[in-house]
Amino acid sequence: MLDINFIRDNKDKVIKATKSKGFDETVIERLLTVDVERRKVLQEVEGIRSERNKLTKDDIEKGRELKTKLKGVEENQKQIELDFNELMYKVPNLAADDVKVGTPEENEIVKTVGEIPKFDFPVRDHLDIGKLTDSIDFERGAKVAQSGFYYFKNDLALLELALAQYAFEKLSKKGFTPVITPNVAKERNIVGCGFQARSDKERQIYSLENEDLDLIATAEITLVGMHTDETFEEKDLPKKYVGYSSCYRKEIGSYGKDVRGILRVHEFKKVEMVVFCKPEDSDKIHEELLAIEEEIYQELGIPYQVVKMVTGDLGNAASRKYDLEAWMPSQNKYREITSTSNTTDFQARRLNIKFKREGKNEFVHTLNGTITTTSRTIIAILENFQQKDGSVAIPKVLQKWMGKEKIQIR
Repeated sequence: MLDINFIRDNKDKVIKATKSKGFDETVIERLLTVDVERRKVLQEVEGIRSERNKLTKDDIEKGRELKTKLKGVEENQKQIELDFNELMYKVPNLAADDVKVGTPEENEIVKTVGEIPKFDFPVRDHLDIGKLTDSIDFERGAKVAQSGFYYFKNDLALLELALAQYAFEKLSKKGFTPVITPNVAKERNIVGCGFQARSDKERQIYSLENEDLDLIATAEITLVGMHTDETFEEKDLPKKYVGYSSCYRKEIGSYGKDVRGILRVHEFKKVEMVVFCKPEDSDKIHEELLAIEEEIYQELGIPYQVVKMVTGDLGNAASRKYDLEAWMPSQNKYREITSTSNTTDFQARRLNIKFKREGKNEFVHTLNGTITTTSRTIIAILENFQQKDGSVAIPKVLQKWMGKEKIQIR
């Protein structure tokens, strides 16, 4: 969340930034109105307590009167605090100064890397390739679970594991601590990481009935949440993690070609980077995370473009965000495959994550970046490396884990 003092001192800036992200800017005025009430009732509570402390043993009647008055004021204070906190959580992080104001259609293509493959045969999509190689089974996924769930089997089961092993080996060598995280998190961690949509309908998260637990949409939630209410020593920053988890999304509103295959599904595996750092280092580290993502997809041999998000496509927590969009031959266009975001101190304030510098505590900055998703990365591999007979060439960097050079038709 933002600092309330910053919001008070920069009301117009915060209103403008909130609107540019596509959130309800009227929240700011309501928040500041409640903030005035909050400070007023706090003064009233402190005044009554001070008056009570000055009473002598003989002021019994006056003491009873003040006790009753204090109880009523404290009840009012409790409700105002609830209203205040609810409104604070509705204020999104501000976009960085270098982020363009605009709607998602105006996202900026920073660069394009790799050659788009040319095929001398009709291009198949990943689902057709999956059927030919007997490696994706949607029918049985729907039978056992429901539509939107699937089985990977044979070579795709091995490919999913190979991607995770490749990513973990590379990131471990770069100083990231490998972690396999829980697949559920408390509501505080979900909201603390900024995963509250513009409306409840868009929230896209599965909740466990009668539990303060949600299925996570990304390991970012569980990796950032690891250090809730903790304080780092300055010498221990930056702290870098690479996590592997299942991810769950309702994907309400999916339609058209996105429904076919595994582009938009309810469950998938993801390798995620999360970094905790000092505020002055976060912009530099953000560029480093982007460079790691690019290195991965260059080594995999997948053509991609880097896209810088405008304000209207940043979401709640991000101050700056880059997407990598991989070339999808069957759709003849680039589609999002990974992203990396700098969330500054937004998540850290919500989850109370700090570091100690020269005897004083400061909020850390947090960053995240996706390495691979077993759904979309696998789509890109299947479609870009497809062969005329329906087989698929395996990227060289994955062959040592696969133990073969091709996914054969069956």
